[in-house]
Amino acid sequence: MLASARSTNDYVQRLVEALSQAADPFQAPDMERYMRDQFRFFGLKTPERTSVLRTFLAEEGMPLDVRGTVRALWEQDARECQYVACALLLKSKKTLSMDDEPLFEHLITAKSWWDTVDSIAPNVAGAVSLQAKATRPLALQWIESDNFWLQRSAILLQLKYKEHTDEALLFDLVLRRASSTEFFVRKAAGWALRQYAYVQPHHVHAFVTQHRSELSGLTVREALKHA
Repeated sequence: MLASARSTNDYVQRLVEALSQAADPFQAPDMERYMRDQFRFFGLKTPERTSVLRTFLAEEGMPLDVRGTVRALWEQDARECQYVACALLLKSKKTLSMDDEPLFEHLITAKSWWDTVDSIAPNVAGAVSLQAKATRPLALQWIESDNFWLQRSAILLQLKYKEHTDEALLFDLVLRRASSTEFFVRKAAGWALRQYAYVQPHHVHAFVTQHRSELSGLTVREALKHA
């Protein structure tokens, strides 16, 4: 147990050092302003960050304890560490299961902002729950949370499902939070409907038309953006 913990800590320390050494600190202020100064950045943009992680994995391999590594990266101050944690989760999603729901929920509700939430919800939690045929119970659990990031995540779980989307569930989730005044929930509802409209445009249009008086203007505009 202690050896495993040391291994994880050493791995994370080397990875954080690699990110820090490759960064351009002069880029950090602009990146921090873009995220409304909520997070500190090393100053490492996406192409460079991807390159650092690729080189690091080629030399070190994937971590032995992906979950522990992701949690440890989430505790780091620099936002690039959370981005790398998301990338490791995505690379490991075939090894994840619904038993990891507490981990998904922790990552969504800690250091929350759209950048990490919108990566984890559809790409990791959504993919895992689809494989496990457990999207409905997870979505219904999160949509009733008091945390609006979990509400957003519930709506975005099916974002990549295309023809596998549970239409009735999607419409139900949107209506359950139709009265929300939270921008990120309203935006998610419109985004999810717009994505599903690529599969069933007439169904989405009919749904929005029927419930227009209940839905926010933002949700309606987003849902019908490409109609």
